[in-house]
Amino acid sequence: MVKEKEVVLQNGEKIESIGPWRIAWRKFYANKVAMAGLIIFVLIVLSVIFVPMIMGIDVNEYNFDMKNIAPNSQHLLGTDEQGRDVLFRLFLGGRISIMVGVIAAALTVILGCIVGGVAGYYGGVVDNLLMRFSEIVYSLPFTPMIIALSAVMLWIPQTQKMYMVSTLIGALSWPGLARLIRGQILTLREQEFMQACEALGISDFSKIFKHLMPNVFNLVIVNATLTMASAILTEAGLSFLGMGVVAPTPSWGNMMEAARQAAVFKNFPWQWIPAGIMCLLTVVSINLIGEGLRDAFDPKELN
Repeated sequence: MVKEKEVVLQNGEKIESIGPWRIAWRKFYANKVAMAGLIIFVLIVLSVIFVPMIMGIDVNEYNFDMKNIAPNSQHLLGTDEQGRDVLFRLFLGGRISIMVGVIAAALTVILGCIVGGVAGYYGGVVDNLLMRFSEIVYSLPFTPMIIALSAVMLWIPQTQKMYMVSTLIGALSWPGLARLIRGQILTLREQEFMQACEALGISDFSKIFKHLMPNVFNLVIVNATLTMASAILTEAGLSFLGMGVVAPTPSWGNMMEAARQAAVFKNFPWQWIPAGIMCLLTVVSINLIGEGLRDAFDPKELN
C-alpha cells in the first residue's frame, strides 16, 4: 500500500508529497529562535494555568501581619503591601494579561476577515465604503484613543474591565489585517477555482469563507500573534495608569503600578520587577513566534 504522503511515478519511483503547511512547519521548526520563543511561551501559559491551582490561595486573601515581606522559603517572591503572595498574584495576573491578548487578537481576526473578505470579493462600491471606513479607524491615534475611551467608561463594573480593554484594543486593531486580506482576495477571486465555484452555483458566503479565506490563513495567523503581543503591552500600560484591570483582580500591568510609589520602587522591588520580567518574556516570545511564522509562510520560501 502506498503511504499517504507518497506519490508513485510511472517508473515506480516513490517521492514524498509535501504540502505548504508541512513545509512551513519544517521551516518554523528549523528556526531555533522561533522555537525558543514557542517553548518560552508554552512554559509561561502552563505556569499561569497550573501554578495558581497548585498554590490554592484565595485572590482576596489579605494578611497585614505579613505585608512587605522579602522573598523567603514561605513566599518565594515575597508579599505586597497588603500581605498577598506575589508569586501567586504574578501567575494569576498572567492569566488576565494573556486572556486580554487572546480576546483582542480574536476580535481583530474576526473583524479583519469579515471586512477584508467582503471588500475584496465584491469590490466596487462595497469595497470603497468598507475601505474608507477602515481608513478612518486606522487614522485614529491608537494609544490616546484607548486611554480616552478607558477613562470615560467609568460605568463598567471593575470585574468587567478586562473585557472592556480587550474589546477596545480589538476594535481599533483590525484595519491593517483587513487591508492585507482584501489585497490577497482581489487576486484570488480571479483564479480558476473561483470560476468553478461560480459554475457550481455556490453562495457568496461559501465562496468567501470556505474557499477564499483558507488561502489567506497564513496572513491571519501571523497578524494574530503580533496583535496578541501588542494587546498585552497595551493592557499593561493601561493598568499601570489605573485605567485597565484594577485591583483586587491582578494583572501584570496593575502589579507594575506599585512602582509608581517611590517607597515601593526603591525598597520593595520584588513587588513589581517580576511582573515586568514576565510581561517582557511573554511579549518577546510571541514576537519571536510571529516572526518565525512570517518567515515560514513566506511564499518565496515555500519550495
